Amino acid sequence: MIPLFTEKEIEVAGQKKLYGTLTIPETIDSNEKYPAVLLISGSGPLDRNGNGPKGKYQLNVYSELAEHITNLGFITFRYDKRGTGKSEGDWLSTGFWDLVEDSELALQVLKEHPLVDPDKIIVAGHSEGTIIGTALSERQSLNGLMLLSGGVGNLDEFTTHQRLFTYQELKSSKGLKGFLMRLLINEKKAELKTRKQIQKIIGSNKDVYKVYYLLKQPAKWFREHFAYNPRDGLKKINYPVIAICGDKDALVDPALLDELHTLVQGPSDTHMIKNMEHGFRFQQEDKTMVRVKKLLKILPSRPLNPDGLDVISHWLESNYKSSRSNNIAQ
Repeated sequence: MIPLFTEKEIEVAGQKKLYGTLTIPETIDSNEKYPAVLLISGSGPLDRNGNGPKGKYQLNVYSELAEHITNLGFITFRYDKRGTGKSEGDWLSTGFWDLVEDSELALQVLKEHPLVDPDKIIVAGHSEGTIIGTALSERQSLNGLMLLSGGVGNLDEFTTHQRLFTYQELKSSKGLKGFLMRLLINEKKAELKTRKQIQKIIGSNKDVYKVYYLLKQPAKWFREHFAYNPRDGLKKINYPVIAICGDKDALVDPALLDELHTLVQGPSDTHMIKNMEHGFRFQQEDKTMVRVKKLLKILPSRPLNPDGLDVISHWLESNYKSSRSNNIAQ
């Protein structure tokens, strides 16, 4: 699809000054109102486009998602979290509720925009953004929630799943490596050790905790995340919710998504996309935690999984497209 949109950088004033990109369909009627989507990124120092600092991990997942959604006739806004991209602050000392507060300010950009239909604003959270988006739904009036590569569970549940998956992947390795891993890895002992370290981190009163006096960890972020249960927020939702996950996504426990239908009061959909990894890109290789860094060298050159994009398109168009925005996308 030929890009038919314009982009404008927006400054968001808050506790820390944030910057983001507003993307608007090129052919619009200034007398009309259009549906809008707020994109909330995942964990770590990823900017509004989904890229790491200093050229590391240039994923561009959020810029590509914004382009796809805008080409459907939606206005989108994506922003740099604290301490990433152009935004002020230190991401390592930023807490979970700081991120939620920032998402409220970003949401306000759309709510106050003269072209946005205030009754058709959707939040699309990716990875950690699914938890932030759920918490945001408890504070602000929304009209839809998209849980991309995550949802339902909290940070503790997802990180535990990732560790257990890694143990099993290492132990199932072929040849001598697998033999040694099966001898050396004891999941129960490893988890006990990890849990003790996590308790030290979240039990501290510091924003940043140094493990072994060397490795810095975002203690405030862990502490606040572990205390929040997204299920409580989902139970209050009476508008459409969709959860989309890839079958090659090792970071997400797909079993958690089965709970979605029992939690939300409004209509809900869950989709498992074949050959899609955590960053929504096409992946035929086996699901992995061990080899994820190697995959990250080649995944950015691949397209976003078309089946995943089709699900997004169908859900947005079915629930939020006006006849006017239908004309734009054609």
